[in-house]
Amino acid sequence: MGLIDKSRTASNNHLIRGAILMYWSIFWLFNILDKVIGGSHYLWVGRDRFAQFQKYFASAGLDAPIIADASLIVAAGLEVFAFVFMTGALAYFLKSRKGEARSWFLIGICFTLATFTIFSFGDHLFGDRFELLEHTLFWFMTLASWVIFNRLEQPSDAVKEGFNRSQTMTAVVVAGALILTTSFSIFNYNEHFFFRRTSPIVAEPVGEDLFKVSFPFLGGSTVFEKTIEQFMEAHPSKRIDHIYTVPNPLRLKKADALIFYIITEEKP
Repeated sequence: MGLIDKSRTASNNHLIRGAILMYWSIFWLFNILDKVIGGSHYLWVGRDRFAQFQKYFASAGLDAPIIADASLIVAAGLEVFAFVFMTGALAYFLKSRKGEARSWFLIGICFTLATFTIFSFGDHLFGDRFELLEHTLFWFMTLASWVIFNRLEQPSDAVKEGFNRSQTMTAVVVAGALILTTSFSIFNYNEHFFFRRTSPIVAEPVGEDLFKVSFPFLGGSTVFEKTIEQFMEAHPSKRIDHIYTVPNPLRLKKADALIFYIITEEKP
C-alpha cells in the first residue's frame, strides 16, 4: 500500500505541475493574440489594448501615437518571451526532461513577474486601480505557481538544468518572429484605426425620432462634439430633445465602448 500511495502521489504531483505549465502557456498565448487581433471581432471578444494604451498616454498629455505604440510593443515583447519560455517548459516537461523544464519555467516566471510589475507601475501612473488589483493578483499567482511547482518536485526530477546553445537560439528566433508579428499588427492598427480619435460617427436610425451612435473605445470628447455637429447638419428639420446612454448591464463591459441614443423631435 505504501508503494501504491507514493506512486499515486507522484502521479498527482506530475499532473499538477503539468497543469501549471499549461495554464501559463495558454494564458500568454491568448494575451499575444489579443494584441495581434485587437478589439472585438466575429468569434473573438478581446480588450482593445491599442485604444487603451493610447487613451492612457493621452490622459497624461502624451498624445503622440508612437509613444503608446512603443510602450505596447515593449509590453508585448515581455509577454512573447514569457509565452516562449512557458511553452518551452511545457514541451520539455511532456518529454520528461524535468531539469530543462524547470530552467525554462524559471525564466518564464521571471518574464511574467517583470511584466506584471511594469503593468502595476503603469496602473499607478495612470490611476487605474481596477487594473492594479488585477495585475497585483496575477503577480502573486505567478510567485505561487513557482513555489508550488518546486514543492511538488520529486527527488528523481533533480537532473541536469540549464540551456544549451541550440535551445537559446530557438527561443530567441521564435520570440523575435512573434514580436515582429505583434509590432506589425500594432502599427497597422494605428495607421488604419487611429482616425477614431477625431472622426465623427454616423447616427443610425433605429426608430421614429430615435438614432443610435456606437461610440468607439478610442473616441473622446472631440468625436462626440463632431458627431453631434454632423447629426445636426444631416437632419436640419429635427431638434435634439435629449441624449441617453445604454445602462451598464446591457453592455459588454471591457469589450464594448459607449453606446448612446439621440432622441429628436420635429422643429415647429
